[in-house]
Order: sequence, then structure tokens, then C-alpha cells
Amino acid sequence: MWYLEIKHFCPRTPVILVGCQLDLRYADLEAVNRARRPLSRPIKPGDILPPESGREVAKELGIPYYETSVFDQFGIKDIFDNAIRAALISRRHLQFWKSHLRKVQKPLLQAPFLPPKAPPPLIKIPECPAKNRDGPKQLLESPLCADVMFTIQEHIHLFAHRIYLSTSSSKFFDLFQMDFSDESQCLVVTERHGRDQLMRTLSLDTEEDVTVLSNLSPCSLRASKSDGTLKMMSFSGMRRRTKLSLVSWSKAFHSIHKENVINPITGAPALMTVVKMDHSIHHGPFSAVLRFLYTGELDEKEKDLMKIAQIAEILEVFDLRMMVENIMNNEGFMNQEITKAFHVRKANRIKECLAKNNFTDVVFRLDDGTINAHKPLLISSCDWMAALFGGFFMESANDEVSFPNTSRVCMQAVLEYLYTNQLSPMADLDPMELIALANRLCLPRLIALTEQYAASELVKASKDGQDIDGEVLTYLELAQFHNAHQLAAWCLHHICTHYNRICGNYRKEIKSKSAENQEYFEKHRWPPVWYLKEEDHYQRVKKEREKEDVVLNKHHSRWRWCFWSTSPAVA
Repeated sequence: MWYLEIKHFCPRTPVILVGCQLDLRYADLEAVNRARRPLSRPIKPGDILPPESGREVAKELGIPYYETSVFDQFGIKDIFDNAIRAALISRRHLQFWKSHLRKVQKPLLQAPFLPPKAPPPLIKIPECPAKNRDGPKQLLESPLCADVMFTIQEHIHLFAHRIYLSTSSSKFFDLFQMDFSDESQCLVVTERHGRDQLMRTLSLDTEEDVTVLSNLSPCSLRASKSDGTLKMMSFSGMRRRTKLSLVSWSKAFHSIHKENVINPITGAPALMTVVKMDHSIHHGPFSAVLRFLYTGELDEKEKDLMKIAQIAEILEVFDLRMMVENIMNNEGFMNQEITKAFHVRKANRIKECLAKNNFTDVVFRLDDGTINAHKPLLISSCDWMAALFGGFFMESANDEVSFPNTSRVCMQAVLEYLYTNQLSPMADLDPMELIALANRLCLPRLIALTEQYAASELVKASKDGQDIDGEVLTYLELAQFHNAHQLAAWCLHHICTHYNRICGNYRKEIKSKSAENQEYFEKHRWPPVWYLKEEDHYQRVKKEREKEDVVLNKHHSRWRWCFWSTSPAVA
């Protein structure tokens, strides 16, 4: 557009053609348009010219062509250097007698710009869902699959779950580990600091009023601490009884027995552990203690803090007693650290119970065996499990659930995630199988954790010199099918940045991919197609110029020797 006017007014001025904003060729145009002013015209893919278009215009006008990018700091020095060369050559035609202008080269060729590799996409882990944070509290308020009923003041009933109480308090762990079947009686010895070992009896009787028996069998010793390691208690049976007295074992409990109780949520009868509390235990403070054992938190606005502290002291829940002291001393901000430490210990105890199959109430049948689990923990951390065990399904009333096409290692990883909200890498764990199972169970955070684990394992194997290209091709469409979009994006990035190598070694696998994936490969491959074409053109033109320079040097050398060579006669 401007060339004719320039030649008219500046006929002797040298001209070069420059293509600007080279970085837009590989930039994300959507992100670029978002960063532009609101009223500016958006940049479209059709607005970006290929290099051959610039060369054609330059060839038509007979001028050199260069490309620049201020963003990447590419080609700026080339433009000014070659503009100076073009100006000096133009002056050489007018001032031919100046010898220093003869050494000026004509504008040089510009090597094509290789765009940088795109960084691998970061796999983001979503925050812990609200279901995992509020699930235990909701489960206590709506005790689905409850297996414990506390009787308070003879007429108040509170329902709870053994697995939550046992992993939060060693006192409850010991209580629910007692064997109070029809043919058992036992003796519990509690070790106290500063006192001798005190032998206490637990008797069984068929009447409501139970008495302590003298003929007792030995039982295990334990040091009861709320933050200690869980320990088993053994009992031996001698006589038939139906109820176990706890008066001499703890001030908080009166008796314990098993009974068929109507579940308040489902209305179906279920065998539960019925614990009758002492008359000194009141409903309000004990409910606050239960909420702490489920959530690890204590509301600062709770009433009867002293009674809560007394119950915590009796039940040996020392964390709760410490939190009450902090609130009374106006130091409630310190309770956050106690809650964090409580959840860490609770997670370790839950993993221990899972490993030892303590308090399990459901069995998952898998392809290579079975694994026991706990319905309350599953319900409070997974909506899919809550619908399964709380709905009108066949599995809701059964103690066995079948999971076809699932291995034991994979289910173990899912259970540990649901129990602790963390993914524990295991030997022989197949990431894609775990992603498929997590997708079935509607666990997006577990999918993200598995994606991160799979990508890190692939990177580690690549650094060790292993060939991961085939595995990445296998992961790609499986990840897309099972909604592992972040892992699929990582696989696409790996394939695109190593496209030439992968296409040479796995040509059939590349062609077998979907049309959308192949279109993505062609669009985002590195180096891009336009760069490969520019590199070929650059090498071809460079060789042609080298040949021209060789011919020109020979011509100049002959012309020089024509004046300086001596004749044979003179010699």
C-alpha cells in the first residue's frame, strides 16, 4: 500500500519489509484478546500471516524480508543491522570511489524463529469437598448405619458409630473390644500412675441389677491414654450372662450389652451395642463430647464447659479437656492446633483399624479377593457410598458388595483416601484402574491426586532413561474416557512436544487416535509445521547464496590477478 508512494517521493531510499508480532503465531489468541482493551478489535487466527506470505510480497517488490517479536526479543538487532547495510550499499552506488564501502555485505538472511516449548500443564488438586469436612457431623446428627446406642438418664437415646468413637478415644476402643457375648466374663486391670495395679471386675448377669463376681479370669493390662496406640483386650468365657456391668471399670458407664434396636433413620431393626451411661452423665455435655469425637472441634459458645471437662476427664479425652481450659482462659485460638493434631492421630488410627479389620461392617468382593470396610466412614466421605448404603438398594441391607473389574490394591487405595483424604502410593498400583474406579465413585479429588501421581511417575521414569512414549499414548484416550482431563492434557503436551520422535516410533498408534486428537497434534506439534518449512527454505537459500559468493570470489580473484601477474618475458 505504501510502496508506490515511498518510491515516488524517496526513489533512492532503500526499503526492507518487516513482519511484526511474530509471537502471535504460537500464542493463545483467546488469552491475548482478553488482555487487550475492551473496545479493540479481537485478533482472529486468519489475521496471522504465514511466513511465505511475507516472502512473496518481498519478492514481488524486490526487497529483503525480516520478522520480529518484541515479546521474545527476536529479530530486532537483525533489522537495524541489515537496515544499515542496505543504506551503506545504496550510498556505495553513489560514492563508488570510497573503498571502505566495498566491504559492506548485502542484507543477510534471517534464520527462522523456533518458538519455545510450551511448559507442561500443572495438575491442580481441588480443595477438600465440604462433604468430607461436614460429613462426620452430619452423620452424627443423622446416624445412618449406627451400631451404638447410648442410654442417658434412662429415657434419652443417642446413636453413634463404633469406628468413630474407637479411633478418637482409647477408652471407647477398649470398651468396644470387650467380649460380652453370652458365654463370657472378664477382668480388666487398669494401670494408674502412682498407684499399684488395681484389679477390677466386670460381671455378667441376667437381671437388671448386676453384681460383681468373685471368680474371675485374667485379662490384659493397658495404659489408657487418648493419644496413645490402640491396644487389644482379651477376654475368656466361663458362664452365661446377658449384660456386662461397667460400674467398677469406669465412672461414666453403667452397663453394656447387645440388642436389636430400630434404626431411627431407616426404621429397620439392627443389632447394636447398647451402652447405659451413669446417672451423672447429662445429655447436653455428653452430646458435645460426641461431637468432638466425630469432628475434633468444640464450640466456644457451649454451655456447661465444666461438665464437658469432667466427662472428658473420665473418658480420658485429654485433648477436649485442654480445649475447654483454653476457652476458659480466653485462649481459644490455640484449639486449632489441637484439632489438627487430633485429625492426624485419628487418621493413623483409622488406617490401623483398616489394616487389622477392627469394627468392620461390610465386605467388598473384588476380582482377586475381598477387603473389609466401615460403612460410617464411607457414608461420611462419599456421596456414592451414602446413596448405596442409605438408599433402597439390595446392597443397603447386605454386608457384602461386589465390585467387578476392581483389584484389591486399587480398592485399598480408595478406602485409604476416603478414610484419610490422602492418596498413599502402593506397589503394583495401576493409576488408570484407580482413575476408572474413582470416576465410578464420583471422586474428582481422588482423580486429581491420581493424575498427579501418574504424571510424576512418568516424569521420573523419563529422567531415568526409560521410554514412556508408548505408555503415554495408552494413557491418553483412557484418561479422556474416565474424565481425567488434567492427565489427558499432560499426555497431549508430551506427545506434541516430542511429536517427531513419537510419530517415527509409533506411527500406527498415532494414526489410530481419534480425529480430534490428531487435529490437536497437528495444531500444537513442536516444532510447528511453519517452522520446519521456514527452516528448509532458509537452508536452501543459504546454500544458493554460498554458491553465489564462491562464484563472485573466483571472479574477483581473476580480475585481481589480471593486473598483478608478471609476463614471462619480464621475468
